[in-house]
Amino acid sequence: MYRSLCAALLLLTAPVTAQDIPVAGDGAAFPDELILLPQDVQSAAESGGVDAEAAEIPDGMNAGEAAWYRAQVAFVSDDWYLARRYAETAAVAGIPDAAALAGIMARDGRGGEPDLAAAARWFRRAAEQDHPVALYQLGLLARLGDDGLDLGEPRRWFERAARAGHIDAMVAYALALRNSPVPQERGTARRWAERAAQQDSAEGMYQLAQMLDEGIGGERDAEGARIWYERAADANLAEGAFQAGMMWADGEGGEADDAEARRWLRIAAESDYAPAQGQYGLVLYQGRGGPEDREAAAYWFGRGARGGDAESQYLYAFALAQGHGVEQDLEQAYRWVVAAGTDALGAPVHNRDRDRLQAALERALPLEVRARISGAAADD
Repeated sequence: MYRSLCAALLLLTAPVTAQDIPVAGDGAAFPDELILLPQDVQSAAESGGVDAEAAEIPDGMNAGEAAWYRAQVAFVSDDWYLARRYAETAAVAGIPDAAALAGIMARDGRGGEPDLAAAARWFRRAAEQDHPVALYQLGLLARLGDDGLDLGEPRRWFERAARAGHIDAMVAYALALRNSPVPQERGTARRWAERAAQQDSAEGMYQLAQMLDEGIGGERDAEGARIWYERAADANLAEGAFQAGMMWADGEGGEADDAEARRWLRIAAESDYAPAQGQYGLVLYQGRGGPEDREAAAYWFGRGARGGDAESQYLYAFALAQGHGVEQDLEQAYRWVVAAGTDALGAPVHNRDRDRLQAALERALPLEVRARISGAAADD
């Protein structure tokens, strides 16, 4: 659910004329689940102190287990060729962790050329033993839509990986269910998102919050949504901090508190999340939850604008047009208000205030200046 505080600027965006305007910026290649070496051996290998071929093999290992042990030593020593060779040997011997690593290395082109078909074959070998990492990786490969890999729909792989305990797969499966045309599956989507959230997945927390917020898969629960947005934010997800801040500002899911809204929006803005940068600038501009600071507001409008957020672009254009917190510059204002007419995906943005500002700037600027700026925008 996208939220905005821009309605509060309606009284400030009367048509602008020249006379009205004052002069005045998939995952780690080696999943943690596969790192099985004793810590002292792993540390020595990472520091270059152990050679994979010369490494002393622990007692009791068979040939396949020994190959897997050497593959791990070679991998953490950055010896990709040996790591891939030994991983493939161990995979053929029936070790699913080794097959998963062989697939990852084939996918990423470590120890040889990238080869998605080979990666899929190795992942399939591990998936035969319900290896969660391999199942999840097959889902990611299936999502590429390459018919030559013959993987079918990604959803089935994500479901198997989720049921095998892979947390990221739980989120991916929840999203697949959420987008299903079958309404009954949305309740299952919410349950899988909650399961991931309960296991400290930041993305799971965020997806659960969204489902609670929008009433997907059950009754709307704004209070629960705000709690889970905050938990996602505490897990370093900027989008969670942004949504939490907007709910505090609007009094959704509990009381309104501008100071709390400002705090969460600042966290999201400082995490370089462009939509939050514009909204954080707006609370600074309005003096909500703390002192008014138009110079800082203009700075954050600019950050969000350069980050591609259309609403931030409109706000920055407004500040430049009015000379609020930044030196007045009608040409730059026009540049940004034109940019704000489309979102990051190129879709038109319908914003009455933006349209009014653009029209006012067009009345204030010479035709040739407008044509030059519009032409440059079209070329970008």
